[in-house]
Amino acid sequence: MPTATLGQPPDFCTISSDRFIAPKSPSWSPAEKRLRAVRLSAALARVYYRLQQMSEPRSKEVRMVGVNDIRDINQTVFLHLIREKQPISRADIAKITGLRAGTVSTIVNRLIKNGFVYEGTEGPSSGGRPPKYLYINSESFYVLAIDIGVTDSVYAVSDFNGRILQQRSMLTEGEPTKFLNSLADAIEDMVSKQFPRARFAAVGVSLPGLIDRETGSIVSSPNLEWNGVAVREILQGRLKLPVFVENDANAAAFSELWYGPLDEASIQTLLFVLVVEGLGTGLIINRELRVGPRFGLGGFGHMSIDPNGELCSCGRRGCWETFASERATVERFHRVTAKQGLPFVGIQELIARAKNGDQMALESIKITAEYLGEGISNLVHGLYPEAVVIGGNITAAWSIIEPILRARLRSKYVVHPEQILIRPASVQRPSLFGAIPIALQNYFKSASSPHTLTATKA
Repeated sequence: MPTATLGQPPDFCTISSDRFIAPKSPSWSPAEKRLRAVRLSAALARVYYRLQQMSEPRSKEVRMVGVNDIRDINQTVFLHLIREKQPISRADIAKITGLRAGTVSTIVNRLIKNGFVYEGTEGPSSGGRPPKYLYINSESFYVLAIDIGVTDSVYAVSDFNGRILQQRSMLTEGEPTKFLNSLADAIEDMVSKQFPRARFAAVGVSLPGLIDRETGSIVSSPNLEWNGVAVREILQGRLKLPVFVENDANAAAFSELWYGPLDEASIQTLLFVLVVEGLGTGLIINRELRVGPRFGLGGFGHMSIDPNGELCSCGRRGCWETFASERATVERFHRVTAKQGLPFVGIQELIARAKNGDQMALESIKITAEYLGEGISNLVHGLYPEAVVIGGNITAAWSIIEPILRARLRSKYVVHPEQILIRPASVQRPSLFGAIPIALQNYFKSASSPHTLTATKA
């Protein structure tokens, strides 16, 4: 369990809502500064207290996505290593992970027994018994991954290697139940035409908002404008497969355990910040995705950094999301350009303009980076992760935002901030790729089942 350090918050930057002003020290009175410091310290203290509770998980309060103990997260790490390094021996896995040879053999034997991995040719002997190389059984079964976004949704078929074989998209529009049935229609059509004989084990679904993990329903998604939607029930009834639903930022964080760089396999604590229409966070602690109680943990996108700020979709004011999301970036740019009669542009074109020297676009991106860095700095003070990973279209402007993010980490309470890894996500649309290991990880629980489901027409 990493030590959470609580301290004085760094000064917020002041940014005009209708014109670009360089960040400067706010003109708060000493009393206001003390009040804000107390509020932030109290918020971080609550985070620290919650993380302390996590060190002794209780079944009704804190659990990992779809698993009961640490062996299943090790399975995910092992599968990632084998997939990327195959052929690879047990000894190689022990060397990379630092686990004991006996532990490695136990996990590998379980993976072989369940048909996820198979032994192939023998490697060269170093004096003893020659090692047997391990390979992923990529066609043992397939999984479906669905990422429901605010403007569009993507669905994909993945093999057990985590390789996407087919991917399609559709607009996210209409009444939620009708949309989910249309989505199921599109998936069934793709499966029946492209994968008529494939075996499917499970479906992973990621979407923004507050998830009820017991029912697989979306309790509230202000950005989607969905409330009380039985996502699992609808899709499971149509696809005839087990469906596992997770918040998009958590799914994005989980994608790093499956697709992240192998030289980061030893990292225990990772903060993922997903910047899309909204802004969400996912936490990897002790190599486990921490999702908290039934209704979630880690919704730091809705921590207020300005109580007098703009009204957020959640009903509060000045949430981090209202300053650093894609929507905030685009709206900030258009508050200036609209006055000049210029046409509307999306986040991707805005970034392209910034790279091509458009000063208004560049300033809009830089201001977003300032606010993004401010929120990350607050979380680093309380969580002290080894790595901070950013996902979303904003990473296309990485050369612009990275120096600003790093500058925001400088603080007397952050020892050696240069040692905290800050990088963009390992994959594009990480919430889609995260839905794949979420489906696989949950399937591990029932891996001893003698059958594998096949998607058929309802």
